[in-house]
Amino acid sequence: MTGVCFCRSVWGAGLIAAVLGSGPVTGPGPAEAHSDDTAGHLPAAASGSFSIERLAVPDVTLIDQNANLQRLKGPLTQGQIVVLNFSYTTCDSICPLGNVVMADLQDLLPEDAPVRLLSITIDPTTDTPELMRDAADSFGAGPRWSWLTGSPDEITRLLAAFDADYANIVLHDPMFLVGRISEGRFYRSLSMPMPEELKRIVDAMAH
Repeated sequence: MTGVCFCRSVWGAGLIAAVLGSGPVTGPGPAEAHSDDTAGHLPAAASGSFSIERLAVPDVTLIDQNANLQRLKGPLTQGQIVVLNFSYTTCDSICPLGNVVMADLQDLLPEDAPVRLLSITIDPTTDTPELMRDAADSFGAGPRWSWLTGSPDEITRLLAAFDADYANIVLHDPMFLVGRISEGRFYRSLSMPMPEELKRIVDAMAH
């Protein structure tokens, strides 16, 4: 990993556009048992890239980049539309692209928007709060963007609840979820989304 810069200045939107322009970066489809029959209500601009699912989100306690304990079903997400992705700090493949998507979405959101961005590690044995803070700083994370680690057991529970198969963290697919933790209803990306797609979903949910 030496010599690779995991920062927004290197992994910019232009690179994302170039990658997506060559075809979608596809991820795993949602489990049939969790499919929601209201998928027809997706915003038109995102209907080809997202599915709607209902998920039973566990009340796990995680640790943010400032070493604060955060209940996933606590003040961190109460009253908030959540945009969530999974990554890990030593990843040099798809994760930095996803982090740039989150950074660009952060820039698109009004300061008073009831939206929380969550980046959750899939490598909790390595990703300490200090490493998460360094990564958060390198991508310009503001107050609404939390980078979360935790015990392996809690992270495993969360990954299972979100149907996220990261048994091999090196060869993993991108995954974004947009929804409200309290409701358990989420839009799941089926490829690497553009930040504008995520913003349109957030706007639709807020009205």
